[in-house]
Amino acid sequence: MFTAANILTISRIFLAPLCLVGVLLDTAAGMHVAVVLFVVAALTDYFDGLLARRYGQVTQLGMELDPLADKVLTTTAWVALVYVGIMPLWMAIIIIGRDFATTLLRSYAVSKSKPIVTSTTAKAKTMLQMLFIAYGLVAVWLERTEVWPAAKNIASTIVHGHATWWVALVITAFTVFTLVEYLHRNRRLFTNTTSHRNEP
Repeated sequence: MFTAANILTISRIFLAPLCLVGVLLDTAAGMHVAVVLFVVAALTDYFDGLLARRYGQVTQLGMELDPLADKVLTTTAWVALVYVGIMPLWMAIIIIGRDFATTLLRSYAVSKSKPIVTSTTAKAKTMLQMLFIAYGLVAVWLERTEVWPAAKNIASTIVHGHATWWVALVITAFTVFTLVEYLHRNRRLFTNTTSHRNEP
């Protein structure tokens, strides 16, 4: 049960709130810690799958924990980005809501013995979200640090500029699209194949 892959997955769940605490400290040092922890946590998402496949450590626990760990990490990160002003609250609510919806769908699928396999589109969505979160956290850190003064103005433009807002909007829209795709691909879950016409 506690394979190397699963331990990496579990570590991601514990690193997520520590990353948020770093942001909430509202200091350059806190942001630096948050950036490092998020990058480490994001890397565990790659290496846990790699280890599981390479050493035959794919387990049911790992398959269930991996998407949960991703959602814990990204949810705390969206809260952090709203706090520092990188993205609007309504976008974060939509993205987090989508994640909760897919989690409920997965649970329902398991109860019906029809487990859902993560699609390529959903994996691409997660990768884009991770990249955007890292981009946002690094920008805020550079804006607040005195280590690299030349980058301070550029980072401030990134944090408060329209381009970042539009990128966040595109990611939000793509996230909604993956939910629609999930519902369409798994519409069999909502189809009752048993006829009840002859029931008393």
